[in-house]
Amino acid sequence: MLRTWQDVIVKWRLLPEDLPVDQRDALQHTHRGRSALVDGRLDEALAEFEAAASMRPDPLDRVGVGDVFLARGAWRTAEENYRVALLGGGVGALLAQVGLALVQIGKGNAAGAVADLELLVADRPEDPTLRYYLASAWFSAAEQCRSRTADDVLVITSEAQLRICADAANRILSLKTGDEELDRGANHLLAEVDAGRRWTWSPEGIAVSLAVLTVALGMITVVAGGLLNNIVLVFIGVTVGAALLYGIVHRFRRQTWHRRAAEMAPHIVKQGV
Repeated sequence: MLRTWQDVIVKWRLLPEDLPVDQRDALQHTHRGRSALVDGRLDEALAEFEAAASMRPDPLDRVGVGDVFLARGAWRTAEENYRVALLGGGVGALLAQVGLALVQIGKGNAAGAVADLELLVADRPEDPTLRYYLASAWFSAAEQCRSRTADDVLVITSEAQLRICADAANRILSLKTGDEELDRGANHLLAEVDAGRRWTWSPEGIAVSLAVLTVALGMITVVAGGLLNNIVLVFIGVTVGAALLYGIVHRFRRQTWHRRAAEMAPHIVKQGV
């Protein structure tokens, strides 16, 4: 599904105001269609966009029809209309490209949408609308990559998910969209990534006990070797103690995300990437 309702209609900001005069009548239908779409009156919006389409072969009207079906979650029909608009070229084709990216997000392929929108932003880096859509797509990519519990809690359960979330948060903030919700979400995501990368003992009690015991035994062996003037015993104490301590660290030291993933494993109903 889409991240937010406004993603359906924000792309119309890309529409220039100086359209040809001979399109003004049809454009009235388009404006009324957009107004109805914003208000959620989808049947009325569809009728207005189709009325505009009957008066002119303009890709903008196909974008409008595609937006109605996008809002309804009818991804295939929305995609068909956007692809027709894409063939018409001009600003309608640009809106259609954004619409197709949203269809990908709706289908669960936010990563593909990110790739397409990165190309658009690279071509028009100063466009705030395109930067907004790219940031929104990155946020969706971070959501879709994570594992999900039955009650819709998102959980990082792999190193790949941790990396994608970090990339998404950093990219969203770098785009400087001015969207408070996106920035707040990116900062929250960064905090989750930072917390997930912290090292911890798992299980803590056993690991700490073994580490203390190993250090104690190693020290006893070294001290005994020193008192007995036995270099071999000292060497054995140092070497074996270091090896055991390394084994304990390797076995019991985990990043926090790994421990949480293990704790939440029984509740996961959909695995992420």
